[in-house]
Amino acid sequence: MQLPVIDSTSKNEKMRVNDVLFTDQNADALLAQAIRVYRSNSRQSSSHTKTRSEVSRSKQKWFKQKGTGNARHGSRNAPIFVGGGVAHGPRGIENWNLKLNKKSKLIALRYALTLQKKNLFISKDITTLKGKSKEAQKLINKFSQDTDNILLVVSKMTLAMNRALSNLKNVSIVAADRLNVLQVFQADKILIDLNALKILEDRFNKVKKKSIKK
Repeated sequence: MQLPVIDSTSKNEKMRVNDVLFTDQNADALLAQAIRVYRSNSRQSSSHTKTRSEVSRSKQKWFKQKGTGNARHGSRNAPIFVGGGVAHGPRGIENWNLKLNKKSKLIALRYALTLQKKNLFISKDITTLKGKSKEAQKLINKFSQDTDNILLVVSKMTLAMNRALSNLKNVSIVAADRLNVLQVFQADKILIDLNALKILEDRFNKVKKKSIKK
């Protein structure tokens, strides 16, 4: 398959890439599972609610036992009252980590790249950025709009690259050896460095083709 090349000199140039980056197998179920795993693993168990024993309120009986016509109550800390404790709420100890084997992750990633193949671009100029946001923005404007979420896949992160891209809106950068299916799925346009392309090919070459039931 051929992908368009984006750099300072090319005009409608295309480059042929290794077919190992893509697949003709349907992996919708595995893609959904992988996205769920990545999203779940990014959750933090920071939510915490107080039970009725932890709420600080008056211990005095709310009203007398008989004669009011109301149901009998002894504590205002009960979960049925506003300001009372929470029953079965989050406690900050939940474990949201899920597991997915490496082979399945790479198959899902390959399928995600296949779905995004119309939004994939190759660049030779990402690694030559000299820390100027203006240069980076000029490169990005050649293939995207201001509202697009741009993902740049590079072979390795450099200080100059971070300086050039850190101030740009809706632009994220990731090393090729850490690229995951969620990042690919959420991007509108994906620009891949030429050296990063080789790293991705090496990642997929290590995985044998696996048949997936439709």
